[in-house]
Amino acid sequence: MSEAVRGALWESALGRRMGDKREEVETVARTLLEAEDLVVVTSNEKKVKAVNEVLREFGMREARPADLPTDMADATPCPALFKAVMGVQATDADVVIARGRLGVPGSGAMTVLMDSRCRVLTAALSPPHPLHGMDVEEAVRRELREALSRVIRSKG
Repeated sequence: MSEAVRGALWESALGRRMGDKREEVETVARTLLEAEDLVVVTSNEKKVKAVNEVLREFGMREARPADLPTDMADATPCPALFKAVMGVQATDADVVIARGRLGVPGSGAMTVLMDSRCRVLTAALSPPHPLHGMDVEEAVRRELREALSRVIRSKG
């Protein structure tokens, strides 16, 4: 992953970056598929169950919960990202999965997958609950499927 990031940085610096390359996407997919320890930043067993259903669809290992005091994330500009960073800092997981508010109240939600160096691997957004009307478990499933389908083909 570091090599892919370094290469992209040099391409950008030299004005040669023309978008993502197949091998970069494959690197992200491999990072996710080969992750041995995945955590979901939540204590909500229903969310963990929903996450693990989707991870299995993509041929990934199941995630364990990381029960952290995430209420403080709501005071940050992007609570979902802050929750993921909390998970990276508080665990030794290879991949952290976090879901939270996108930005200001009313902005919707985001599910983000981050590696152990706080690099965003993939993410997906949902509109605010009053607009989509799904229960939280279904919204988690939909967002995670969308995030993973950006870089991995579903096995299910």
